[in-house]
Amino acid sequence: MNSRDVIRHPGLEAKSRIASARGEVTRRSVHLKAGQILMDAVAQVMDDAKCDSGVIVLDGIDVGPFDYVMPSYSNDGIHAAWYSETHSCKAARLDHATAIVGRRADAWWLHCHTRWQSDRGVGMGHLLPDTVVISTDAVVTLYAFEGGSFDVGFDPETAFPLFHVQGEGRSYGNALIAKVCPHEDLYTSVQALISEAGFSQATVFGIGSLIGASFEDGTPMQCPISEILIAPNAQWDGSLELPIHCVDTDFNLFYGNVVSGQAPVLVTFELMIIETAGNPL
Repeated sequence: MNSRDVIRHPGLEAKSRIASARGEVTRRSVHLKAGQILMDAVAQVMDDAKCDSGVIVLDGIDVGPFDYVMPSYSNDGIHAAWYSETHSCKAARLDHATAIVGRRADAWWLHCHTRWQSDRGVGMGHLLPDTVVISTDAVVTLYAFEGGSFDVGFDPETAFPLFHVQGEGRSYGNALIAKVCPHEDLYTSVQALISEAGFSQATVFGIGSLIGASFEDGTPMQCPISEILIAPNAQWDGSLELPIHCVDTDFNLFYGNVVSGQAPVLVTFELMIIETAGNPL
């Protein structure tokens, strides 16, 4: 069955299905202090970096308390998907966490999906960044991007406020940022972006949502509403390895390398792809 038969968004499809901007990334080690609110700490980091947008990898940090939401079905008669009620956790260690950082109403904002360990076991969800307390000092990695930005704006197709890629980008650069629209296949979209950029080797960061997914090994995710985190070691070296962590509406967790043509985007997918051939990053 076509994904458009499963999920129908309220608005007309945008003509351009993948928006991207090419530019330059620099890798920085940045400090987060215990007691800070994640959004405040990231805003300070971004101000210091003086970049247009970025990706912050929060793997291994301790947080708590914090609030989060899960993927859920919509009952408003408008949206094709929605969020769960807000959940809270007292303390956790983020095993894998990627934050896409851009602007919302001229202030820094972030979109973060994470997989964590707590006294309740393994969890995964969408962090509410202005509720997350950093519980121990940490050093994390910022990939600071110049040449385009992620800016929150209303998306007519999905009726969600989403990060959109702004700026024309550059004709050169060691990285790109991108937004993939609903129903486009995640795997082939990443391949196309890498091919167009001419990267011979690359690493991939990103978060978003999918209408189900099939994996090279393991149980497929059949739920049409999910949240996704591209796992570490997603890379291109002549072929694409795209491991992802997934959580569905029943809190089931999935992991595996995505099969080409078997991972249609649900609402959006935000990406940063960095060239690694000859690159010290």
